[in-house]
Amino acid sequence: MRRLGRQAFTLVELLVVIAIIGILVGLLLPAVQAAREAARRMQCSNNLKQIGLTIHNYEGVYKRYPMGTVDDDPREFEPRRLWNGGNHRKGTVLVKLLPFMEQTALYNTIDFRFDVEAQLNAVAPFNMLGRADMRQIAVPMFRCPSDGTSGRVLSQQNHLYNYSFSIGNNNMNANGGWCDVHPNQSFNGRGTTGHRPGGNLFNNGANGHGHSGPYNRGAEQSGVISRCDWGARFSELTDGTSNVIAAGEILPSCHDHHRGGGGWYNSNGQWTATTATINFNTCRKQGVPDNANNCNDFRVWMTSGGFKSDHTGGAQFVMGDGSVQFLSDSIDYVSYQRLGSRNDGEAGGIQN
Repeated sequence: MRRLGRQAFTLVELLVVIAIIGILVGLLLPAVQAAREAARRMQCSNNLKQIGLTIHNYEGVYKRYPMGTVDDDPREFEPRRLWNGGNHRKGTVLVKLLPFMEQTALYNTIDFRFDVEAQLNAVAPFNMLGRADMRQIAVPMFRCPSDGTSGRVLSQQNHLYNYSFSIGNNNMNANGGWCDVHPNQSFNGRGTTGHRPGGNLFNNGANGHGHSGPYNRGAEQSGVISRCDWGARFSELTDGTSNVIAAGEILPSCHDHHRGGGGWYNSNGQWTATTATINFNTCRKQGVPDNANNCNDFRVWMTSGGFKSDHTGGAQFVMGDGSVQFLSDSIDYVSYQRLGSRNDGEAGGIQN
């Protein structure tokens, strides 16, 4: 009986099969990545929704938005700056929200008569990861899983938060020259007469990057909080709570104050404006040169101190009424500034 020869793939057939598999993987991988990003974005949206609920719960008790750290308090014999240690440091607005987001145990370790930041730097009972302080421990609700810029190396571990409250359309300092926060567009003569388009478009956010000075006057704050110890009452959102941004996404490694040593409770870190366009590129991971005089550098406050995300095409925000909106990074600039401003006189809706 004649024996049959063993059948096998020829080299050409094997290459064809490999090519087909490669094509299928190439087609499926983007779909898988898109599905994963959709899930991450939904989790991020849920976090913002929870923050929106905590805002309203906080307001129900204190009748205003939470406030940050005292700066140059006239009640003190020797005024203290919010970036220096001392009992004037009361933490960020996120610290004030802790008991309203199931973090009462952590909140109860804080004695607000003293330096809050120093206390959180030394919280041992919550040191689950064997680290020295709270800077390297994430509160889950403060993290957006889409952020690919933070937490990769030890020097970035204090960036474990992705949400910040809005100081609105304030007249932001640049820290080294002036920048076009939205090039090629003028507003009532701005941008064509030597004045760059940017903050204080509606004459209600005059103070530089939310630094409201010793009296913390709301009249100089366009948004819902100041950089220091002022927070708006809901009645002061005269454009309507659904038309005012309360908080939004940030990429801490893209702004020198967001990435500052104290992370989410850093007294000098929680100030973010709508003045720069959404996703204005100040992130080194996107090929930005290390140059403090470059408007795309993370140390230029006018551009870096804006809302940013790793979502494609925009970022998510929680409005004053607690609703969550995705705003395109191509949104009309003036419309975006009106959403950042609580009292510009126009109750415009979302216009991406």
